[in-house]
Amino acid sequence: MYSYPTKTKLTLKEIESFPLCTDGKQVTIYDTTLPGFALRIGKTAKTFIVYKRVAHGAPKRVTLGKYGQITLDEARKLASKKLAELSSGIDPLQEIRAKKAEEQKSEEHTIQTLKWLLDEYTKEHLEKAKGGKIGTIKGVKQCHDYFGEKTITLLKKDPKEDGKWLVDRQAKLSDWLARPFRSITREEILDRFNMFEVAKPLRVSKKDGLIPITRTHQMCFKYLSSAYNFIIPRLELDIKENFRNPVDVLSVYRKWTKPKKRTNMVEFRKEEFALWWNALLAYRQHNEVASDYILFSLLQAGRSIEIANLKWDQVDFELEEVNYDATKNSDDYKFPLTHLALEILKRRKELAINEYVFGYADSKTGHIPQDAKFHFKNIAEASGKLISHHDLRRTWGTAATWLDINERTYNFLLKHKMNDVNEHYLMRNYDKIKAALQKVEDFFISQAAKLTATLPEKSENDT
Repeated sequence: MYSYPTKTKLTLKEIESFPLCTDGKQVTIYDTTLPGFALRIGKTAKTFIVYKRVAHGAPKRVTLGKYGQITLDEARKLASKKLAELSSGIDPLQEIRAKKAEEQKSEEHTIQTLKWLLDEYTKEHLEKAKGGKIGTIKGVKQCHDYFGEKTITLLKKDPKEDGKWLVDRQAKLSDWLARPFRSITREEILDRFNMFEVAKPLRVSKKDGLIPITRTHQMCFKYLSSAYNFIIPRLELDIKENFRNPVDVLSVYRKWTKPKKRTNMVEFRKEEFALWWNALLAYRQHNEVASDYILFSLLQAGRSIEIANLKWDQVDFELEEVNYDATKNSDDYKFPLTHLALEILKRRKELAINEYVFGYADSKTGHIPQDAKFHFKNIAEASGKLISHHDLRRTWGTAATWLDINERTYNFLLKHKMNDVNEHYLMRNYDKIKAALQKVEDFFISQAAKLTATLPEKSENDT
């Protein structure tokens, strides 16, 4: 077995004469002419290093390079430089680590694009933490259109006629989705928002005529702001990088507008209620599932996200109640079934096609689409009243108020968040809950009958 010296004057001849280690260990041979300079010999290579104990610190070892890749003279010069740095308090290893960290940071910035941010926000926050509400996720996906490359038509006010808008010019917006989200500036946010404030919508409303988009861009920038607010504390960007949410600039310039309070509902004191109610019942001839879905939603004051994907294992026919799990406010509810609501579920059970109460063969999800827009439009053609699914809740809520339903019962039945002991009392008091639901249901039925009697009779020529 070869006996390596501990110290020697490192020369080319000496270095060449040293064999590689065959026992799997490493040997270090220190140079006698330059203290701290050494050669480390292993199984596959001979490597130049410096090894120096610094003041008030642990010994530092710095790798200079492999023999054959750098010469002995190059290694000596580099060793002298590194030893001098160590003596003056400079840690080459720290510099190497800092350089690697900077390279890693640069790579992260490249990977963490705006698209990555929106996807991360959707996956980690909206889906995992918030349960993945379909409407919200669709809204965030719409951001991809607003922040990707696109050409929009800008409008300008007609100088001759107050309130009228004219087409101004085309504007090409750059792609932000592929950019590092940190690189997007406050100025860019403000400029893009200002353009959307006067942008022509994809579809021009017959009612309002040619006017700029009013709501969609507001929602997209709000989602973007939420995504930034989600990621900043998670990556500690505010602490490590002094990074701020660039969308905050819209608050500074007061760009946010309050959404208009929606008041649309089926007015149960007018004949429109009878027309709509009768059209809904008649719609069973065209689509029983849709008709039952809309009517059941009204009677239960339910949200589309709770009713559309309702499963049979959530329905208890023996107790005549339905369980709503993980609702919008994260609570579970047991709701009694009123007479007509129970009749609807029994009818659907007899015609069940899958696990969903409102199973829908034409849907990829297996259940009726939540918004059921197509069906609401068809019913509107027959009744003259167009509403959305959420307008059903507004109709129920208005009727409940009209009938003097107790405020706490009202809030419970609309599944509003309640943070007091009364919520638990109401959850146990099914008779009180059922009485309120039944009162509203009976009112709707009686109003429909009463108002129908006042409608003019159709002539034989009416279609």
